[in-house]
Amino acid sequence: MPSLTTPSLGQSLSESSVLCQISVLKTIFCTSLLVGTMLALRCVSAQNVLTFQYDNSRTGANTNEVVLTPDNVNTTNFGRLFTYTVDGYIYAQPLYITNMTVPGRGVHNVVYVATENDSVYAFDADSNAGPEGGLLWWTNLGIAAESILFGTRYHHNVLNPLIGVTGTPVIDPVSGTIYFDVFCGDVPDTTNCVHRIHALNIATGEERPYSPVLVTASVPGTGVDSTSGVVNFIPQNHMNRPAMTLAGGILYAAYGSYGDTDPYHGWVIGFNATNLQPLSGYAFATTPNATTNSFGVNAGEGALWMGGDGLCVDAANNLYLETGNGSFSAQTNGGDYGDSFVKLSTAAGLAVLDYFAPSNQLSMATNDLDLGSGGPILLPDEAGSAAHPHLMVGIGKEGTIYLLDRDNMGQFSPGTNNIVQTLPRATAGVWGSPAYFNNLVYFQGVGDVMKAFLITNGVMLVAPVTSSTNRFGGVGYTPSISANGTNNAIAWVIDTGAYGSHGPAVLHAYDALNLTQHLYSSSQNLARDNPGGAVKYAVPVVVNGKVFVRGEYSLSVFGLLPAPTLNVSLAEGNVLFSWSTNTWTLYHLEGATNPVAGDWSSVTNSVVTTNGVFQVSVPASGATGFYRLRR
Repeated sequence: MPSLTTPSLGQSLSESSVLCQISVLKTIFCTSLLVGTMLALRCVSAQNVLTFQYDNSRTGANTNEVVLTPDNVNTTNFGRLFTYTVDGYIYAQPLYITNMTVPGRGVHNVVYVATENDSVYAFDADSNAGPEGGLLWWTNLGIAAESILFGTRYHHNVLNPLIGVTGTPVIDPVSGTIYFDVFCGDVPDTTNCVHRIHALNIATGEERPYSPVLVTASVPGTGVDSTSGVVNFIPQNHMNRPAMTLAGGILYAAYGSYGDTDPYHGWVIGFNATNLQPLSGYAFATTPNATTNSFGVNAGEGALWMGGDGLCVDAANNLYLETGNGSFSAQTNGGDYGDSFVKLSTAAGLAVLDYFAPSNQLSMATNDLDLGSGGPILLPDEAGSAAHPHLMVGIGKEGTIYLLDRDNMGQFSPGTNNIVQTLPRATAGVWGSPAYFNNLVYFQGVGDVMKAFLITNGVMLVAPVTSSTNRFGGVGYTPSISANGTNNAIAWVIDTGAYGSHGPAVLHAYDALNLTQHLYSSSQNLARDNPGGAVKYAVPVVVNGKVFVRGEYSLSVFGLLPAPTLNVSLAEGNVLFSWSTNTWTLYHLEGATNPVAGDWSSVTNSVVTTNGVFQVSVPASGATGFYRLRR
């Protein structure tokens, strides 16, 4: 078994480099595969979570969850199972792989997390038991950028106390590789920080031979940071907040401001996923010709952050994004796209195919009402109409919902929005992205309740069809939906309003078709279910009966609580058990003396529910032994 002593910088725990073995029956394939790597739009299954919000359309729905249902997600049956401790805050969404062979450790369902201390962990997703407490491997990838390094660039205290891996990584299951953007001090000169792309073996944590690579890029432009008609990527001015994206064999990293301090641009940079070499022409800056922002400051701006959302990808590998406040001149072919939805072709480099900017774009920029505080999602064709079959929806700080035709995005008009639909201030401001399930689009605004809007024949109803009753403070909410096909749908969200005081995150679950039905909150039994200190922009990951909640120095795993095991000798006849109300079944262990293993068979006519007391009828034969109550 590999040693678990602390590795040196960039060294993984395992000495062997073996590709993961993923069960063919449980490996996830999608309705549309991209060349050599990843899924395109909607996955047939989400038993693996390879990217932000389950797929590249970012719809946030796992419709293959067969364990968790509205009947069993409650404070009696469901709660925190265990927590892993890590060395930094977790802002990146956890990822998940089923049935993977880890050298020296056997086969596990694995959850991956990355921290702001530039560390990456692989944990057993189901149990923290064993000699290493569920840790499968761990590696550190650099010296995290600390707030003290940049002084005035850190005026918003965006992250504390370290800044390292922030954007959600992405996994290529074919090559068994996980990719990260790592923000770190440039050893030995740790006063200058750089971005590096790392590619690790998902089975061992070892660096791929071609990894890491330094992030550099340039585009034509005359704006801030330009020299002789070229704008260069300045690493210390930028942060990788959006999730990493794989599409068509290309790895995309996107960047916005570090510390929300001028000057900066929004950037999308593409790399060959097989060797991390930068690709000629695959760099895009949102404001390459901006010399001043709306306040007359030499800034550029147009950040890509989107509350942590990733770039969306359609079946043709086009990319979609939302930008923040910044210079806007697209309507005069000036090349700047502040506060805009942008569609990028990837056919021969990155090039703008289309865009949309709200008619009040200038007012939004002037009043710090970033469109790009939110991220878009691509709706499936079932939500569209004959006139508009390919839809996209997005929202920002204003809380205005924009429904766009991806084939004709509307561009800009100062008097009106030439798009499918605009719902002004339909919610409070959103720092995150919506979720989609079964013709419902879910939004969680700041200080607002969760709202679900029905979309039918390509049009969204102007009022929500169902709303929750819980209002959250703080910022950064992205719902996640779990369901078994169209049944047993649950809407999940994490309240991170207590992040400023290091208070606990709160996991909430609602009946997704009736949000007034509040199924569960981790605050209902805080002593048992406390996931630890809240971290902004946390998105619950629901897969295979587990819910993963990230926080300050911790990853908590929630699921169905273990059923009690009775090690008793029961006489023939009726036995009464006092228990909380629900439907239970009594099982008897046959053919083994170990209650953990063996063949459990249900006892005939075993359970009758009467006012919370259960009457169990025990057979005459085989009464002695292990018994287990299960819901």
